[in-house]
Amino acid sequence: MIRDMLFFGLWGLVVDRPRIIGKLHDLGVVHLHEEPLEYVSPETAAEMKILRGKALGLLESLGWSEWVSIPREVLQEERALLSTSDETMIEAVEESLDSFSARLSGKSRMKADLEIKFNSIKGALRTISHFDTFIRDNTRSGLEISIWWAQKASIPEPAARIRKIVRDKNPLEKGDGIPYLLRVTPGGERILAIAYPPEFREVVREILLSEQCIPWMLPGDYESMTFREALPLMEAALEEIPRGIDEIDRNLKAARREWGPKLGALYVILDEKVEEALVESGSETRGEVFRFSGWVPADEKDELAARLKTEFGERLFLRWREPQPGEWPEVPTSLKNPRYFQPFELFLKLMPVISYKGLDPTVLIGLFFPLFGGCMVGDMGYGLVIGVLGFWLRRKDGRPIMKDVGCILFYLAAWSIFWGAAYGEVFGDLGHRFLHLEPLWLERSQVVLPVMAFTVGLGFAHVFLGFLMGVVQGLRTGQRHLWMERLGNAIVFLALLSVMVQVKGWLPGRLFTIPVTLLVLGLVLLLAGGGMGGLVEALGSVGNVLSYVRIAAIGLSSAILATVANSFVDSLGVTFFGVFMALAIHLLNFALAVAGSSLHSARLQYVEFLGKFHAGGGTLYKPFSRREPGLWKRH
Repeated sequence: MIRDMLFFGLWGLVVDRPRIIGKLHDLGVVHLHEEPLEYVSPETAAEMKILRGKALGLLESLGWSEWVSIPREVLQEERALLSTSDETMIEAVEESLDSFSARLSGKSRMKADLEIKFNSIKGALRTISHFDTFIRDNTRSGLEISIWWAQKASIPEPAARIRKIVRDKNPLEKGDGIPYLLRVTPGGERILAIAYPPEFREVVREILLSEQCIPWMLPGDYESMTFREALPLMEAALEEIPRGIDEIDRNLKAARREWGPKLGALYVILDEKVEEALVESGSETRGEVFRFSGWVPADEKDELAARLKTEFGERLFLRWREPQPGEWPEVPTSLKNPRYFQPFELFLKLMPVISYKGLDPTVLIGLFFPLFGGCMVGDMGYGLVIGVLGFWLRRKDGRPIMKDVGCILFYLAAWSIFWGAAYGEVFGDLGHRFLHLEPLWLERSQVVLPVMAFTVGLGFAHVFLGFLMGVVQGLRTGQRHLWMERLGNAIVFLALLSVMVQVKGWLPGRLFTIPVTLLVLGLVLLLAGGGMGGLVEALGSVGNVLSYVRIAAIGLSSAILATVANSFVDSLGVTFFGVFMALAIHLLNFALAVAGSSLHSARLQYVEFLGKFHAGGGTLYKPFSRREPGLWKRH
């Protein structure tokens, strides 16, 4: 249901304002009358926002995002540290963040440099590996080696020129004194390795440059070395650098584990301090008195007043009043439902916020969604598996939304088991085969029409209830056209039901005037409330009722597919392939049953039911409160 709200006004002394704002933050029940504008920031809030940004930057640099794991005691320590907003405290926190940032940046730069060095050495050795034998043999002969990119050059011609120059200067040179090797990489690059006497280094360089060859250099520290000197050092570095990177990673991981929760808690507290500073700056001030206003749930009024009076006594004045009709669009909507139905509030989060004077359908969704979904699944075996899945999600630590989904699955499982008993199904016909289980109602795979008629009846009741809710909605909000149109639809539905009952012979023929009278009255109300559009919607509503046949159709397909899965064992025997096929089809059928029943049941709630009365346009209740450490996450 929607909680009643009261307008809350507070007058207090300016000197007490920070403490009063902090107390309201602790109590966490006041919805601010006007959201504070973050870009209108006092100096303190601006400084806090800078610190908050630095803390967030450090968290991102650490790669930490475990917001739900922030210990409560760490939050309390940070809150005590930042209990005041004086300049000295802000400077100390900023200095600590800057110091930690410098150390973290140093480690990160060191790791990046090592990774760059590792990749360059690895790439160089990969290139050199193409010429390993060539380099080893010619180095042993006392020749110097250089490597070139030779994309455009014709290598034999410059090699011959170099060879001629060498022989002219050393006529006694025997054999081919200028060996070379050209390789083409998978990427199409032409790489040349050439060997020559060391004294001809400049000659070789000049000739190859003139042929548009580009010298290939050893990386970084090895650039000025020969291949004989560099290769052992590069191979040793290739083994040593990963150990250095691993050591830095271990240090960063330890820092993340130690400092992540602390910095996360600091960010949370700084965010709270910014919010408090903005709220404080947004309060109305007149001389020595300030004013603060907002909306408070009526069931929180006494507790709020008692806590404030206990701490501040007569130093503040409180005032309460009911919201006026003109204020209804801005009154926040807060839901409060029995524990069983609270998980079904998840469905309303996917829709516009209910208006303050709207109707909360959570309880009805909690009744009909698992009822329809369970009727589609209709298998005790599948129901047990769904229950185990739901129980696991409920017990699993994590986001609250997953716990809500777990609860919904648990309720879906209960109804699946109920309908499974009615249909006599346990993983299809296994219950009948091994346990001689008989249906308590009927076997839906054999008797289809009664199930279809039953689901249409469910649809009639569901849609009719939606029309009644629309009537109530229209009367509550003073929307004359809404309640007249919905009442007209409901009466037309009753007229149609009366006609069907009379056709079946369950009513005397002389009472035929009753459905006619109802039909005329309903049509008059439809035209008065919605005009021709109302008549069109009435026809569409009949289609809405017929769409509930999907409950029977989806359930029937699931039951048949489960039986088909079991038939593989009949056909192939208790063999690996037979059991495998049966399990595979059961798994597929289970997935389709859960997904199909959930999606189609949700569609029946959203389209056929909520569309008859749900009114958006509300304001979500967002109290000025501190976030729980287990539920906090950065927005």
